[in-house]
Amino acid sequence: MSIKKIIWTLFSGNAFAQLLMIAFAPIIARLYTAAEFGIYAAYVTVITITVKVASLGLEKAIPLERNRVSAKKLMYINQYLAILISFLILTVYIVFGVSVLNWVGIYPTIWEAILLSTGIAMTSMIQIYNYENMNREQYRTLAMTRTLQNGFTGVAQIGFALANVMKTTGLLLGDVLGKAISVFFLTRVSKKDKIKQRVTWRDTKELLTRYKGFIIFSMPAGLINTLSLQLPLLLVLAIFGANDSGQYAFVQRVIIVPISVLAITLSQFFYSVAAKDINKNKQSVYALYMSLTKKLTVYLTLPFSIFVFFSPLIFRVLFGEEWLLAGQLTQVLGGMFLTQIIFSATSQILYLMERQKLQIILEIIKLGAVVLIFTTMQGEFLQTMFVYGAVIAIFNLALWWVGRQLLRRN
Repeated sequence: MSIKKIIWTLFSGNAFAQLLMIAFAPIIARLYTAAEFGIYAAYVTVITITVKVASLGLEKAIPLERNRVSAKKLMYINQYLAILISFLILTVYIVFGVSVLNWVGIYPTIWEAILLSTGIAMTSMIQIYNYENMNREQYRTLAMTRTLQNGFTGVAQIGFALANVMKTTGLLLGDVLGKAISVFFLTRVSKKDKIKQRVTWRDTKELLTRYKGFIIFSMPAGLINTLSLQLPLLLVLAIFGANDSGQYAFVQRVIIVPISVLAITLSQFFYSVAAKDINKNKQSVYALYMSLTKKLTVYLTLPFSIFVFFSPLIFRVLFGEEWLLAGQLTQVLGGMFLTQIIFSATSQILYLMERQKLQIILEIIKLGAVVLIFTTMQGEFLQTMFVYGAVIAIFNLALWWVGRQLLRRN
C-alpha cells in the first residue's frame, strides 16, 4: 500500500470516528452535568494511566518484530500481562477496599470497581491489537476500530441517560461497552491470521530478555509521560473540585480527542513506517520526520488559532451556558493543543531509536514541572491551567528537537 493510501485510510477512519464523538457531544452535554463528567473523567484517567504499565510497555515492540510468529507470541504475552494486572487491581479492592481514586475523594462501589478493572483490560487489549495490526500493515482495521468504539460509546451513554438507568455510572458503563465491542471485533480479525502458536515459558523468557529495554525504560517513560498529561485532571478534581474537573474533561472530549484525529493517524503511520527503516535507512526516517512537522505547522497553525480565539462563543452556542468555562479553558490551553497536534506524530522517535534512558529523563523533568505547578498554584483555576499548558507546549517542542538532533547525527 502506498504512503498516500495508508495516510488516507487511517485519516478517513479516525476522522469519521471523531465526527461521531463531536455529533454526540451537544446531546451528552445536556444530559450530564459538569460534576458527573468530572467523576467519569477520573475513572478514565486511572484507566489511561494503568494501561501504560498493564503490559509492561512491550506492546511497542510488536511492530519492531520482523518474525511474524514471534510477533504473535509477543502479542499473547502482552495480553496475559494486561489481564493479570486488571485482575490484581480488582482483587486488591475486594480484599482491602482500597482504590487509587480514594486520593481524590471518590470511593467506588463494587460495581464501579468491576467496570474500572474491565475498562483497563479492554483498553489494554485495544492498544495491543492496534500494535499487532501495525506489524501486519492492517491499516483498515486500525481505522475501523476507533469508529466502532466511539459510535457504540456515544449511543450507550445517551441511552443510559435517557432511560434514567444507572445514570450516575452511565458515562463509564457506555465507555467500557464501546471498548468491549472494539475488542470483540479486533479478536475476530486477529483470529483470521493463520499463525497460531502456543506460548511456552521458554518463549516468554526469550522475548522478555530480547525486549527488556522496553520494560526497564520505555514502560516507565510512557507511564511518566501519561502522568504528566493525565494527572492534571485528578489534581484539578482534588484542588478545584468536580465542576472544574468536569469542564476540563469536557474540553478533552470535545477538543483534545477530535484534534487527535490527525495526530493518531500520522502517529500510527509514522511508527509503522519508521519501525521498518529505523535500523537500515535513518535518512528516510529523518526526511519523513521533518516533512510531517513542516506540513502540519503550515496547514494547521492559522485555522486552529482562529478556532481557539472564538472557542468561548462556540462552546456557549453549541453546548449551553454551563460549558462557557470549557471554552475559556480551550483558549488558555491553545498552545498545548497546537503543539500536541504538530509534534505527536513524531513523539515516539526515541522509542524507535531505542533511546529509552533519554526518554525517561525528559519525562521525569516534565512530570516534576507539572506537579510543581499544581502544588504551588492553587489560587485561580484558569491561570494555573495556562501555566500548565505553556510548560507542556515547551516540552513538546523540546522532545521534537531532541529527536531531530539524534536523527541528524545518524
